[in-house]
Amino acid sequence: MAGLQLVTTQRFQLVAGFSPLQAGLLVSVAALGSLPSALLGGSILHRVGLRPLICGGLAAGALGVGVVAFGFPHGLRWVVAGMAITGFGMGSAISVASTAILNNVPAHRAGMASSVEEVSYEFGGLLAVAMLGSLSAAMYGAFLPVSADMPALAREGITQALHAARESGQGEWFALATAAYDRGYQIVLLVITAVLALGAAIIARLLRGRVGSREGAADRVK
Repeated sequence: MAGLQLVTTQRFQLVAGFSPLQAGLLVSVAALGSLPSALLGGSILHRVGLRPLICGGLAAGALGVGVVAFGFPHGLRWVVAGMAITGFGMGSAISVASTAILNNVPAHRAGMASSVEEVSYEFGGLLAVAMLGSLSAAMYGAFLPVSADMPALAREGITQALHAARESGQGEWFALATAAYDRGYQIVLLVITAVLALGAAIIARLLRGRVGSREGAADRVK
């Protein structure tokens, strides 16, 4: 989620000309989408078990990011829809995963488990921001045409390209720069989609049998 929000706010500010507030409101759709599923997941956990909620949530998240990846060139409504689907799926997975962690440790270790969960969540967010931000920058450079006649400064990054465009005007080279950035953005979104889908498959395998079923959830509630 953190990596998705980072690259999306950057893309819509730097390429689409959104203000920071507008870009923030756009990615907040994911947070709003996670609210109902987080509440719903906790209320039906004892009926369906961990496996459908966590795996289904990750799969829905992958679907949502895929919608953003293939839909953003066709209009903002696709981005909003994809963000909402992603938030809905991740809200279910994250809230239920938290319950699973705390319910599978002895009561005297609940504080330790909660700390490990929080640190893992924060570390995962930091890692996603670092890796996906770096990948986005690398893809921009990789997709720039070598033969394109553009300022040397513009090849350093999309931010530098914007500065160069303000100073010398937006020529044909600027369209090539934004196209390269959009291709890199799409690649990053597809990487996120693949990671979420892989996570759903791995969790589905790990939660086979009673541990991921409603009977297993009922045992933990008791």
